[in-house]
Amino acid sequence: MTWNKLLLSLFFCAGLLFAAGCTEETTSDFPTKSIQLVVSFSPGAATDTQARIMAKYANDYLGQELVIVNKPGGGGQVGWNYFSTVQPDGYTLAVYNLPHIITQPLVGQTSFDAGTFEPLVNWGGDPTVFAVRNDGSFSSLDDLISKAEAAPGQITVGNAGKFVGQHLAILLLEQAAGIDVEDVPFQGAADAIASLLGGHTDVVAGNLSDIYRLGDDVLPLAIATEERHPFAPDIPTFNELGFPDVMMSTDRGIAAREGTPPEIITMLEEAFLQLLQDEQFLKEMETAGADMLIMDRAEVVSEMEKRTVEYTELIDRINIE
Repeated sequence: MTWNKLLLSLFFCAGLLFAAGCTEETTSDFPTKSIQLVVSFSPGAATDTQARIMAKYANDYLGQELVIVNKPGGGGQVGWNYFSTVQPDGYTLAVYNLPHIITQPLVGQTSFDAGTFEPLVNWGGDPTVFAVRNDGSFSSLDDLISKAEAAPGQITVGNAGKFVGQHLAILLLEQAAGIDVEDVPFQGAADAIASLLGGHTDVVAGNLSDIYRLGDDVLPLAIATEERHPFAPDIPTFNELGFPDVMMSTDRGIAAREGTPPEIITMLEEAFLQLLQDEQFLKEMETAGADMLIMDRAEVVSEMEKRTVEYTELIDRINIE
């Protein structure tokens, strides 16, 4: 072997050893720096509000700061498209929203699909509520439906984006009640609510937690649950008002990107599950109107598989073009 070839061989071997050492350090000492959490909606809405509460407590369980990075747009698609490009090293996580990450790839072009996400934990469920301004022209769901029948396509209903849970709830009501409204997608729930309060849209299909925090500024018309919700027992259900098919919620959790080392996924799952048991954290989430729906990784994976079938059938049923 020539001297040059020997040097090249030594450099090559040293490079392999260095790379192996770096990999070992990454998995055994993780995390050694702050972790970014991509929130695909505007600041101030339910997903962002709840993620920021979680971030306040994360250092106690992760040993590093959890930094919120908002990337709103397209009903979450901007942020999740971005997430599909990040390094799968556990240092960039994302808040996922169901049904959004399942339904959007089924009906449009996205660079993500459900397989992009390695779920760690699910923290909450947030039923869809239809609400109007307290000084608006609607006093009940029957009133809304009657006026929609009289003026097809004229009643505007704001929502957090195309093919998110709230948008699907609008489509379900249109089908169940035989009405036609104009659904108005926004960058996120905060913008949809601002439009309602500003008098630019007639109705909002929003999250219970957002409507709950608005208090007397809005009049809730119906909630998309089987039974009345303990956070807001005065809101009638679509079910009791004659529309049992209008059932929808936005469920939220945290995911790593597909390809993240299994050891890091396990470490993150354990840390977040501990955080979700923190009594002070749970009190703060309750104050924010956040209904907890805690699931571990295995439970979320199973739930996503089941919902992929359900949402595919739902999209076929409501004839989305």
